[in-house]
Amino acid sequence: MSLLSSFATRLTLLEAPADRGLARLAPAAPFHLAALAVMMWSEIGLLRMAVFVLSWGLLNSFWLAVLRRPGLSAALSFVLLVSLIVISRFKFEVLSITASFIDVMIIDSDTVAFLWMIFPKLRVIFIIALMLSLPLAVLIWKLDPFRVRRPTALLGGIACVAGIVALSHMQPIAQGEAFGDRNYVSHFARTGVEAVAAYAAKGFLEADAAALDELKVGMDDSCHPAGKRPHIILVHDESSFDLRAVKGVKVPTGYGRQFRSFDGRMRKFLVEGAGGPSWYTEYNVLSGLSSRSYGRFQFFVTRIAAGRVGRGLPQALRRCGYSTHAIYPVSGGFLGAGSFYKGVGIENFIDGKDIGGGAFEPDRFYFDIALRKIGREDARGPLFLYVYLTVPPGAHACWLARTRQRNAGAR
Repeated sequence: MSLLSSFATRLTLLEAPADRGLARLAPAAPFHLAALAVMMWSEIGLLRMAVFVLSWGLLNSFWLAVLRRPGLSAALSFVLLVSLIVISRFKFEVLSITASFIDVMIIDSDTVAFLWMIFPKLRVIFIIALMLSLPLAVLIWKLDPFRVRRPTALLGGIACVAGIVALSHMQPIAQGEAFGDRNYVSHFARTGVEAVAAYAAKGFLEADAAALDELKVGMDDSCHPAGKRPHIILVHDESSFDLRAVKGVKVPTGYGRQFRSFDGRMRKFLVEGAGGPSWYTEYNVLSGLSSRSYGRFQFFVTRIAAGRVGRGLPQALRRCGYSTHAIYPVSGGFLGAGSFYKGVGIENFIDGKDIGGGAFEPDRFYFDIALRKIGREDARGPLFLYVYLTVPPGAHACWLARTRQRNAGAR
């Protein structure tokens, strides 16, 4: 009888875990299934899906090394996953490009302030989400019966990193791949491999040590130009482009008149960035340097240069007695523009918050602000004014004519 009882007891012990197996997986399984659904929805191609799976494994391995509990590790990993996708989709809506690992490498106060301004209720939402998630986290912590050894978690994380690196080298990111509203997680992970490798090899900036002294411009050196110094107005037209540069395109009669100077001559100004990010042009014009020197980090040039590059056109003009001003259509926190402009010598930076306009105002809106600025500064001496436009109603000729008439009458 005792032998039969012992067998029955053993059978019960064998069957009980099987019955409770699914229940024991409950704290972690929903998050893994949700991550799988996110992968099927957002990732295109087997390689990108594989990178997604390895990235998911890396996140879980990190939290397992910290907490040792698979359920809570999966929950926290899923929160990070969703946060990355939300941020990436927001960046795509603003810049038509998804988030990359470099966004994490370059975190500046201007960008953080810009995000707080765009999402004024973000703090409240974050606090509410935190209050709601804490009880759930405690519940998952208590219900999770599994424990993972930290060496095992670390080994799993290393294996995931090795897999991501191998796949990223197998198929490097193609030109323009970031300009797509998809592949959020795999793109972020693959850019991490490229960015870390590029930074380890050359840093943020490719600069010849022998040329560093030649790039320094001292503010103590003053210039004494002969004759009267004119105002210098530089218009950054975001949307206007001389379509005649494209071969085979027919344009209306008289199309090129708007690109000629007041004396009828065509003057071309060669800068970087036509057909690409306009902040390449800002950096090129204002600093006198090439954004291509930043290599893999070129897209983030103004954020990297903010507060670090202190030379360029505005600084040179200040040495010649010019006051320097800029009218910027959106918040100066966008891509660190405010800090960059001030760093290269713009004394009076007026951004979208100061002028009270929307993100996309017609040219006339900015031209009127520029006219008022010229009127106030006219008696104080020559000025350099950088006017940034966003949409093209075609008010350039009218505004320039009014500016010349006003200057002729005042001076």
